[in-house]
Amino acid sequence: MGSSRNRVLIFAAIFLCLFFHFPSQTVAMSRAKSLEITAKICKRTGNIKVCLQVLLSRPQALFRYDLMAMAENAIQLSRKESNDTVNFFNNLASSKDTNPALKLVLKSCISNFKEGFMFLNLSGLEGRTATFDMHNAYDQATACETDLSANKVAFDLVAARIKKWKDVFSVAMATAGVLEDSLPIPE
Repeated sequence: MGSSRNRVLIFAAIFLCLFFHFPSQTVAMSRAKSLEITAKICKRTGNIKVCLQVLLSRPQALFRYDLMAMAENAIQLSRKESNDTVNFFNNLASSKDTNPALKLVLKSCISNFKEGFMFLNLSGLEGRTATFDMHNAYDQATACETDLSANKVAFDLVAARIKKWKDVFSVAMATAGVLEDSLPIPE
């Protein structure tokens, strides 16, 4: 009798190990769909490495094939990057080592990125307007670059900061675009 009970326990242990170790067909299909969507998103960006870093920063959204959660996460990270860029320009503008003639253009960039931040909202994801809103945010960043160029402000730290913002922003824009493409067209 003890032998029969041991066999049942061993069988149950093996079954549970296999059950938890191998994903179900639904989970496997969901992961495959997530990888397909990730590839679509990253093809639309200029930097695949950054794209994967942004999308994998919240893997639970990626592995559940939750495109809305992926888009929300990408936009949240873009918002964070916008705040970091504002803080970067604030620090430059308030530094005693910064040329006073450059402070005006740096303050203009602060204003541009703050305005752009307002366009990076999550409400546009449901209304199919996120990419339109995000184009407005991008225009603000471009206005900053134009001001910097016109005033001959060009140094590596500023260029690197704006590039970092653009890299993360491009993932948010691509994710919102893939999401909008997947939504049914309202009648």
